[in-house]
Amino acid sequence: MFTLIFVLLTGLGVFFIFRSRQQDGNGQKIAGISLILGTILLFRFLNFWGEKIWFDELGYNDRFWTLFLAESLFVVAGALSGLGLLALLSHHLPASKKWLRRGVLIAGMLLGAAWGFANWSSFLKFWYQAPVGMSDPILGVEASFYLFTLPFLDGLYNFLFMLVLLALGMTVAGRYEFYQEGRSIKLYQSDNARGKASRRMLFINAGLLLFVLAGGVYLDRFHLLFSDLGTVSGPGWTDVHIVLPALTTTLVFTALAGLSLLIPAIREALQHLLFRLGVRKAGDPLYVIGSTAAMVAVFWLIALNVLPGAYQSFRVEPNEISYEKPYIGHNIEYTRFGFGLNEVESREFPVRDSFSRDMVQDNPTIFNNIRLWDWRALDAVLKQFQEIRLYYEFNDVDIDRYRYDDGYRQVMISAREMKASNLPDKSQTFVNEVFKYTHGHGIAQTTVADFTSEGLPNFLVKNIPPESKYPSLEVKQPRIYYGELTDDYVIVNSSEPEFDYPQGDQNEYYSYTGQGGVELSSAWRKFLYAYKMGEFKLLLSSYPSRDSRILFRRDIKRRVRALAPFLQLDQDPYIVNADGQLYWMIDAYTTSSYFPYSAPYNATEQIQYKEGETQQQLKIGHRSDFDGQNYLRNPVKVTVNAFTGAVDFYAFDEDDAILKVWDKILPGMFQPRSNMPEALQAHIRYPVDYLLTQGLVYAKYHMNDPEVFYNQEDLWIRATEKYYGSVQPVEPYYIMWQPPNSEEAGFSLILPFTPKNRQVSIGWIAGLCDPGQYGRFLAYNFPKEKRVLGPQQVETKIDQNSYLSGQLSLWDQRGSRVIRGNVLAIPVAETIVYVEPIYLQAETAAYPELRLVCIMHNDQLSYAETFDEALAGLFDTTASTDQSGEPSSAAYEEGTSIQAGISSAREAFQRYRNATGEGRFEAAAQALNDLQRALEDLNQQSQDQ
Repeated sequence: MFTLIFVLLTGLGVFFIFRSRQQDGNGQKIAGISLILGTILLFRFLNFWGEKIWFDELGYNDRFWTLFLAESLFVVAGALSGLGLLALLSHHLPASKKWLRRGVLIAGMLLGAAWGFANWSSFLKFWYQAPVGMSDPILGVEASFYLFTLPFLDGLYNFLFMLVLLALGMTVAGRYEFYQEGRSIKLYQSDNARGKASRRMLFINAGLLLFVLAGGVYLDRFHLLFSDLGTVSGPGWTDVHIVLPALTTTLVFTALAGLSLLIPAIREALQHLLFRLGVRKAGDPLYVIGSTAAMVAVFWLIALNVLPGAYQSFRVEPNEISYEKPYIGHNIEYTRFGFGLNEVESREFPVRDSFSRDMVQDNPTIFNNIRLWDWRALDAVLKQFQEIRLYYEFNDVDIDRYRYDDGYRQVMISAREMKASNLPDKSQTFVNEVFKYTHGHGIAQTTVADFTSEGLPNFLVKNIPPESKYPSLEVKQPRIYYGELTDDYVIVNSSEPEFDYPQGDQNEYYSYTGQGGVELSSAWRKFLYAYKMGEFKLLLSSYPSRDSRILFRRDIKRRVRALAPFLQLDQDPYIVNADGQLYWMIDAYTTSSYFPYSAPYNATEQIQYKEGETQQQLKIGHRSDFDGQNYLRNPVKVTVNAFTGAVDFYAFDEDDAILKVWDKILPGMFQPRSNMPEALQAHIRYPVDYLLTQGLVYAKYHMNDPEVFYNQEDLWIRATEKYYGSVQPVEPYYIMWQPPNSEEAGFSLILPFTPKNRQVSIGWIAGLCDPGQYGRFLAYNFPKEKRVLGPQQVETKIDQNSYLSGQLSLWDQRGSRVIRGNVLAIPVAETIVYVEPIYLQAETAAYPELRLVCIMHNDQLSYAETFDEALAGLFDTTASTDQSGEPSSAAYEEGTSIQAGISSAREAFQRYRNATGEGRFEAAAQALNDLQRALEDLNQQSQDQ
């Protein structure tokens, strides 16, 4: 409807203008133009004012005006600059070329406006730049120049180049006229082309273009710090000793060439030279300009391409390591700094052979928090048992930790959000979607390791309204108005009661008591947001009152991006219960591709591994917005109140130069870390995206020695595992772990690595999460003389176990599917324990059930239906060895085989009952045969014992 109103008003304006041309009436023409401009400005103003009020309600009024005025002023300044420069360079055009001049002026103004719109933030960062604290080793320029000044100068150079090129094209076009001869259009040189003014401006514009190109060559000296000519990113021997002097020479030569076009005596000398060379039209200015451009092009080709290429190929590459060694060292140092690896704590992890019951008893926090629930399995359980109604939905499952019952426990948590689009089609009405189904309700929270006798998780918080198992986990305000799935606008405090939650056959209703959203306190605001939401029904509805509030931009990522478009957001926001209030926590990043000597990040990861003797390769794509960046920090934590929508930004890395700049631009927007409530600080995490990116860079840049780096002697590769039936790289995972010299176990994020084309572990990295340790990046190397199992080898050990292999094959038959969970490498004291849960999902089941837990230490494998039984079996096996000296697990396998046989019989009987009840008699007969075989196997095992 609003679109129709816009079209009608502008159409009426066009009608007035057209009518004025027929009746020669200036009044109607002015009225038409005024109506069109007024309509455009009104609708633009509605959108602008709606945004301004939204920023006001969130408390970011200063942020709104600062960036709005900066963007607007820079667009205007760019447009005026483009218009002014081209007006100056086109004044020589005669009156007959007025349309050409007007077209060029309009093009210059639009080009300037577009440049201003794209570069206002670059100018602000240039103006408010902050020092990094280190200078590049080649030119000795502070790194802040590359992060803040060079991007702005690059944009300015591109702008000037386009303007001067446009002016030169305009001057050339102004020298010619078109005429039609028969069916063809011919071109001839106009009388104006022979005039002094035209010739002078042609040379001036061509000279200015060469001066601008000389300025680009000057900037290329700094871009040399990002060269890829040598063996690593950044300038190598050839760049420093050949290209850098060549750039200086090229700069001087290009500037002199531009100057020569401005000096008549030099131009005449060049014309005489062209005459002697047999150029008949040497008197034409275009030939003089063309010959000058050709000389510059040839000089550039030889100085910047041929000469460096020859030196690189014939002198450097035959002795590359000798020439490039110091420059490889620069690349290592600056890349590590660029990705925050300069403060890595690297040490050796001894991986001792001993593992005892005492170690388990001394580390209860670790062993009580080993994650057996796969997030996909838990997500399926939550959807089955905790979504309650079809309009609720769990988006994903997050991993966090909480203190309750006098313990520190790792948990899995998910928010129950409202998704009105899940309502039946007939129920997806304007009233239901806008006024009634406005919010989600509560969370589901479980332990990571516990299972009930029915195979369900141990719920710490469940149901609607939320039922908390412990007082410290009570959810006092469970309503979720802002989340990952809630993006449509809603109106609260209207005359239509909001649905709160189902209660038996009845529904409970609620009236919003928060301060979120924008008050619809007047008819003007109602009209304003009816237009902004594009919903004319809102304008006609009688439900909103003066106390009503409109809540929009409720998707938390979209909400934060609107406030801080200069930050990159983590892909996995997570819900936090802090003192009974629900908050979303989002990690935010600052990035740049302008950090000197640092290698750009490649978002496409390639992993080579072997299956037997077969070479395999995985190709994995990561965050595209990190691709090509060579500077990355995680300096900001963002919290969004799920009830009110209030957004707070907390600075966790005040040394980050980019954050310092934005803090100058927007003072007060970023609060110090100390301002974050302790209840929220207890849930900060080292982000998965950040550790993974750092890890992929560290896999190569942990090699500090240039010669080792050059030969790639110690290249790390992300470990692989068989997960959900297919081989994939191990994702970073959260565990409870006690670092050496720490008093207690803490929440940590770790990622294991293997050597290239091998499956043994070579090391791992960890990011610490707890407030007192947050931000520490640890890297552990395993002894090179010792074989340490990798996750894929653990999978192989399981596959090679005769009983497990047969049992898994038996389970993985028609009607059921075996699901292998993550292989978790758990550091304990100075050794490594591996844990893999194995699930079974029947064809008719809505979610998988845990069937086995496999635990390995060194080459000892133990498995059972529960973690405690598997752990106990590991100690039983280590007590005896066979004649070859290898540990024997026969005794434990016998006990476990009986347990597995009982499980198989129970499963077959259950399948028989289900199939019989559903009338699937062929499947029932198969299940009965399986039951008979299981009972026979149990009988045989009993006789053998």
